[in-house]
Amino acid sequence: MTGRLQSIPLDSIQTDPQLQNRNVGMQKYKEHSDAKRYKDHVNQLRRSIKADGQQVPLQVVAAEEGGVYELAPGADRPHHVPARFWLVDGHHRLEALTKAGIAEALVEVLPGLGFADALDASRLANQQIVQALSPLERVENAWGAFNQERDTYRKMPVKEASVLLGVSENSIKRFRDAVRQEGINAGKIDRDTPRDKAEQQLQAYWQRKTTWRRLSIISWRMFQKQRQDGGKRTSPAALKHAVKMAVIQALFGEDGRYEPKVIVTALEELGREAGRPDGAAYLEAKYKPKVHQPVTTDDDEAVGGDVDHSQLGVEVARMHAEGTSRAPGDF
Repeated sequence: MTGRLQSIPLDSIQTDPQLQNRNVGMQKYKEHSDAKRYKDHVNQLRRSIKADGQQVPLQVVAAEEGGVYELAPGADRPHHVPARFWLVDGHHRLEALTKAGIAEALVEVLPGLGFADALDASRLANQQIVQALSPLERVENAWGAFNQERDTYRKMPVKEASVLLGVSENSIKRFRDAVRQEGINAGKIDRDTPRDKAEQQLQAYWQRKTTWRRLSIISWRMFQKQRQDGGKRTSPAALKHAVKMAVIQALFGEDGRYEPKVIVTALEELGREAGRPDGAAYLEAKYKPKVHQPVTTDDDEAVGGDVDHSQLGVEVARMHAEGTSRAPGDF
């Protein structure tokens, strides 16, 4: 996976938690238990950059928004000139560059355009990360790759996916077996289907928006625990905690979209509104129309429409509140 090298302004680089392979589980309600190592690593990179300059380029994919199309002399079609980029690899280096006061970054612009291509590229970037991923992080990264909107990895042969994502073939087989069993339990996959049709049924079930999108917002570890718990219901306290975690993870995102003081003020106001006698109905009437709603809600419909990633935490909170996705009791 190679691209062209160039320098771009730091403020033209945008991030998204889904594009960061490291600590994937933390992004899905796992506490960040490695904060000291993270800070030490960033500080080491900052000192190195100030002393010797940036040695390793960031990897980015051009974003669709903000770009323009230009027609080069002699060309028969216009080409896209990006103004913004998705960060695929180098989140620690980006933070170190920011702390060092550097205005521009050396980047490798990978082939592709838009968030979907950036997601594909990010799943392969774990092989080049300076601070190596742990085995658990590699498995969670692979699970995320299988549950993105684009079905690149779901349809890939097990051996090929294993090599690309840096996990064992058994891990990928466990992914597939677990989703197939869930499809059987849901009555969407026939347990006794002939072998030549089994893969078709698995792909059809996994391709549903209600399948991959739901699985994309929980970690592999959480999914395993849900299956082990079987029909046990999560306690009200655990559900309430899961909702709070979803809201906080969405608002205090790594992209720094909102100021912390503004978030706290908004939450305080929401608390007062929720305290009304008609709190639930009031909040739904006031805010739900502003939240992206999927165009298709039919459980049997295949993938259609884009996922609003900015509302991912809100969607998680809704699912937990309605009991459609059980949270683990060990938050």
